[in-house]
Amino acid sequence: MSKSFEAVSSPHKFIPSIIKDSMDFEHLWQTKPAFIFSSLSHIAYFNEIKVKTFMETLGAKKTFVYDHEKAQAFLSIWENKAILTFRGTQPIESISFFQKIRIKYFLTFKINPLPIMFSNNDILADLNFTPTSFDNINDVDVHSGFLGELDKLWNNIISDINQKAGGIPIWVTGHSLGAAMATLAGMRHSFESVTTFGEPRVGSNINKAFKSKDHNRYVNGDDPVTTVPPEFLFNYKHHGNLIPIQNKDGTTNMIYDHSIIYYSENLSL
Repeated sequence: MSKSFEAVSSPHKFIPSIIKDSMDFEHLWQTKPAFIFSSLSHIAYFNEIKVKTFMETLGAKKTFVYDHEKAQAFLSIWENKAILTFRGTQPIESISFFQKIRIKYFLTFKINPLPIMFSNNDILADLNFTPTSFDNINDVDVHSGFLGELDKLWNNIISDINQKAGGIPIWVTGHSLGAAMATLAGMRHSFESVTTFGEPRVGSNINKAFKSKDHNRYVNGDDPVTTVPPEFLFNYKHHGNLIPIQNKDGTTNMIYDHSIIYYSENLSL
């Protein structure tokens, strides 16, 4: 699809291609698992009814949705696997009509609109950058805001994993803020893998606490969220296997490249 401002600001307005095109989930699971994870990370932006409807379409037997104080995730269970997906914060929240007009003007004339966009972004403003000890593990400090979002949901999630997932393998994924939460979840529980898209830096010495088997971290083009918080502030470093991807036309754009829609589009090729 052509680049659009709404694809960045309102991913829930676009039906994921895996649903719209009636793609074969099990075939994709064998051939393009990263596309599956990006598609579920897109689905996480929809409301509970649509999440459950979409996941039923993809063959999930059960889906549990978690929503507490704007932290959101869902756990979908098939016969032989389960996937936990964390929702990212909308890239632009509570933004005024006049701010939208200014952003569109900036994009038209190729002026950087990041100061306006991020003025209301939970990742860059509302959440707390300051480090906090992760589960009292020595020398492992993480972003307080990201951990706080995970903690809102964790007890319910781990209860369902233990009681309803039936010991089957579980994968975890997420985009943006949801990517950070997925990584933190991978430090608390042993998942088959953690797959993240557009993940900001989560903390320091993540390896010392990481329990999951693997972590693949996808970065699309010039996605700016992957550069924050700046490393010099608290020595936060990225974790996992960096997998850079590019837009099919070879271009980069530090606004559009963060959209989960374009992550998914590029991984479907």
